Amino acid sequence: MNKAKYIAEYNKNTKRRLFKVLIYISIISFILGVFYVAVISKSEQKMIKMSFDAFFESIKSNQLDSLNMFINNCFSNILVTILVWIFGISIVGIPISIFYLISKSFVLGFTISSLIYTYSFKGLVPSLLYCIPFFFNFVIIFILMFYAINFSKMLYLHLFKGSDFNLKKKTIVYTKVLLISVFLLFISALLSSYLLPILLKSFTNLFI
Repeated sequence: MNKAKYIAEYNKNTKRRLFKVLIYISIISFILGVFYVAVISKSEQKMIKMSFDAFFESIKSNQLDSLNMFINNCFSNILVTILVWIFGISIVGIPISIFYLISKSFVLGFTISSLIYTYSFKGLVPSLLYCIPFFFNFVIIFILMFYAINFSKMLYLHLFKGSDFNLKKKTIVYTKVLLISVFLLFISALLSSYLLPILLKSFTNLFI
């Protein structure tokens, strides 16, 4: 195997290992989030139930401000996406991105288990519907973070180890990933703010 093929194979294996590590981190954080609802106090569980009740009641009574929800979702999700992308360029920001991935996985697991704990299995369907945007956004952030860490590693090797590769081409690809992520998060915010409440209203009337 010549040097070029060896480097290509090595980079491919490195990416596979990184992807697996991120998957393992996400799964462990998710599981911790699922079980965390069982160890919080009764007063905290009651507060969570009141929060969910208020949300579903606002959907039932058509009091949910979809426009404001859409703006908030767009701003928060896109802001985080841009920060993750910048962390990939800064190199030193990668640990912060990984911590965010851990917290995102934890919250997703906690949200699902809290909904099922609050409404039991009669609320399983609306609970899963409620969590679809969270899961979709998580997948987008996960993929972007995978690219961010890879880009950060290549940038480090280029700046400090003298590795030779087409930095301009890699930067263009990395920027395209950002633009696609922002577009998908925009669509996600649109669907979760306008379509999801309609679906939730149908099921909450039946189950909750």
